[in-house]
Amino acid sequence: MVQNKAPLFTLYEHRLSPFCVAVRIALNECDQAFTPRDVDLTKPRTAAFLKRSPFGRLPALVEHRPGGELAIFESPAILLFLAERFEKTSLAFVDLASKAQALSWLSFIATGFAESLWACLEEKNHHAGKYGELLEAFEQQIDVLDAHLARRAFLAGDYSVADTLAIPLLDLLGRVKDLDMGGFPHVISWRDRLRARPSYKGVWPYGDEPK
Repeated sequence: MVQNKAPLFTLYEHRLSPFCVAVRIALNECDQAFTPRDVDLTKPRTAAFLKRSPFGRLPALVEHRPGGELAIFESPAILLFLAERFEKTSLAFVDLASKAQALSWLSFIATGFAESLWACLEEKNHHAGKYGELLEAFEQQIDVLDAHLARRAFLAGDYSVADTLAIPLLDLLGRVKDLDMGGFPHVISWRDRLRARPSYKGVWPYGDEPK
């Protein structure tokens, strides 16, 4: 009898984290099975986990290799690793130019967009006089995205790691107080296209998108 091999990857995650969801999507895009390991955020990180993710952050991805394991931490690094590791998948870079575009947008999504989103979602800022400024700055970012997406289906033209990281963050826009997405039709269409990909199905623990 032929025994099924264990999955090549183990994903250390917190299921409610959009960054962990992005890695799940990427693994699905690469058609890679993985063993999920949910990390309890209320408990101290173990020494074994800290060897894989030195700062104790999630997600962390481990590839099990004949000579030992390869651990990658920080979601942008994990996405880039998978794009390079699986050259015949949707995440792969066609050429240097497409890679440069994808990395540019990935960097923006991981920093500027994500940071502005978190600032608007933090409850303490809702009661501060600066919330209006935070929301306005975030809307300006979304406006730039909307204009950019008026001419292309995805951030770098073709689907890329930048879109992979973006979709679970886009799912949280409905939670941003006073944000009216009606003025950003191209962002909405982009979000719909990303949600329709097979890799998106079942990645959230409570359905296809946050309620």
